[in-house]
Amino acid sequence: MDEASMTHGWRGRLKAVRLASTSWLADHPGGVSTALTALVAVHAVLASVFLSVIDPYKNLAFEPNTSTAVTIYLGLAAAAAIVAGFAGVIIVFTIGSEARRIRLFRFNAGEALQRSWIAAVAEPLLATLLGLLAAVTQVTSGKVLAPWLFELGVVLFSHGALRQLWLLWHLIEIVHADDHVAEEADNEVAAEALFPKLPGK
Repeated sequence: MDEASMTHGWRGRLKAVRLASTSWLADHPGGVSTALTALVAVHAVLASVFLSVIDPYKNLAFEPNTSTAVTIYLGLAAAAAIVAGFAGVIIVFTIGSEARRIRLFRFNAGEALQRSWIAAVAEPLLATLLGLLAAVTQVTSGKVLAPWLFELGVVLFSHGALRQLWLLWHLIEIVHADDHVAEEADNEVAAEALFPKLPGK
């Protein structure tokens, strides 16, 4: 086997792996959220027990003034709540639309689309809750735990927001295709206009 064939074979395998990974990420938001939560937990354990050098929040535990941390945590809660509300608007539009292409999109995507809709709303809402919980924990006796609640909230908020943008991108493509078809229909010229009937026929 020559070098060109080997290179083509490796590229084909890499492309197949990339497509399979992308498909899994798109169709299994719950699995992605679980993996992200596990990564935050591993980071928290490593930073708190073994490697304090990778702990970006170590100064917050000893900071006597908690207002800065509380402001940051509440900022996350506010931003996540706004994103969750926007996701709800997108989903209501998609569910209520009777356009043929959007109905086909809903039907063909099936349960994977339903899972993505739920994740796009639920994860920003969960991030809002985690931001509020981190703020409350910061002003009580849980200063060590509060930053990790915040980090988990940021991760879930980011995942939900990116999934929301991905869904919005697909909806924009569908609407654009519908507009293109409608524009072509409006620009069609009837045959009678091009070839008018002669008088008496």
